[in-house]
Amino acid sequence: MIYSDTVRYALMALSYLATNRGRLVKADEIAKNQNIPKPFLSKILHELSRRDVLTSVKGPKGGFSLKVNPSELTMWDVVVLLGEENKFNACVLMPDKCEEYETNPCSIHHRWEKLKKKIVEFLKETTIEDLIDVEARHLSQILS
Repeated sequence: MIYSDTVRYALMALSYLATNRGRLVKADEIAKNQNIPKPFLSKILHELSRRDVLTSVKGPKGGFSLKVNPSELTMWDVVVLLGEENKFNACVLMPDKCEEYETNPCSIHHRWEKLKKKIVEFLKETTIEDLIDVEARHLSQILS
């Protein structure tokens, strides 16, 4: 995987919340529907709340909702919000020494750099709104 479970679960939760805009959604509901461990999900949701991406309401009628427009939040934004953008700078063979290979790169260095650029472009161009269709399709399969 090109990013961690933290980012993957955040993207899954955000797409679920985008699909359910207009209401507060409990972490339990998201965890159950997305098959995400609830304690892990709760930490992610609270971090996204601290980062002003989600609204969090405490109490029995509380839950989470998107605070931002899903068409304006990209997958890359989520990677950055969760502090994982540096993972995309790692070299395939020597993650801690990639900069040493700029003057004498390994045989795949330049190919890997091109691929990383395409991956980051994809993440920057894909919004949470784009993920709603995927989420809706998955939910319809579960409910049928």
